[in-house]
Amino acid sequence: MNITPREAFGWGPTDARAAHPSKGIVIHYDGSNLGLAAKAHTACIAYWQRTRVFHMTDPDREWLDIGYSFGACPHGSVFEGRGLGREQAAQPGGNTTWYSVTLMSGPGEQPTDAQIDAVRQLRMWLIGKGLGGQVRGHRDFVSTTCPGDRAYALVKNGTFSGAPNQQEEDMSAKEIYEGAWEQDRMPVSYGSPTNLEWKPRSVLVDHGVQLRKILAELAAQGATIRELVAVLAQRDQAIDVDALVGRIESAIEGITVRLDVANSA
Repeated sequence: MNITPREAFGWGPTDARAAHPSKGIVIHYDGSNLGLAAKAHTACIAYWQRTRVFHMTDPDREWLDIGYSFGACPHGSVFEGRGLGREQAAQPGGNTTWYSVTLMSGPGEQPTDAQIDAVRQLRMWLIGKGLGGQVRGHRDFVSTTCPGDRAYALVKNGTFSGAPNQQEEDMSAKEIYEGAWEQDRMPVSYGSPTNLEWKPRSVLVDHGVQLRKILAELAAQGATIRELVAVLAQRDQAIDVDALVGRIESAIEGITVRLDVANSA
């Protein structure tokens, strides 16, 4: 999951007090319809910046920072608010024990699939940091319409608690291979004058070929090894020829097994 950090909005570190939210996440929304789903993503950025100004300057608030921990936009991005390990001004009674995430949408707007998945990914990311997996709505803490009937229905039926879209995981395995192993290149000292940079995958394959050649040569020297051990045994009667040769052959076999595993990965 990609979280846009505070710094991307030109904000410095938050002045909010340290806290240890650990129970789960609380869903919020804006009090009016925003129509951001039909606008360019830049409108979401502008909204997030306006929200912080409003929270800090509104006479009924005058908070020291944006009130939320995070925000989820209709395009599927997560924006950092106060962020990890900070007290919020979002849900009285749970500002130090729960993280807050506001949907950048209003009461008449259905959260988009991308927005729902952004919340799911945020939840899983926070669980990975020791957070509890519960999901609640703002109205579970105080008397309010937030996060709206549509979003709250998704809280109650477990939609936000579902597994994130698997496209990111499926893509990662494929693109790590096709990207890191197939597209990037690295300089090699043994390349030809016209091919001084190889793909990492080509380097790995070449190393495998060279190692197999070495193993074949070692296997061909099996008789020589036994003869050498036999000579040593004549000088030191304590040497067990068969046992020592067996250990050497076992070591060679171990190298072969590890190489086979690497090539099959």
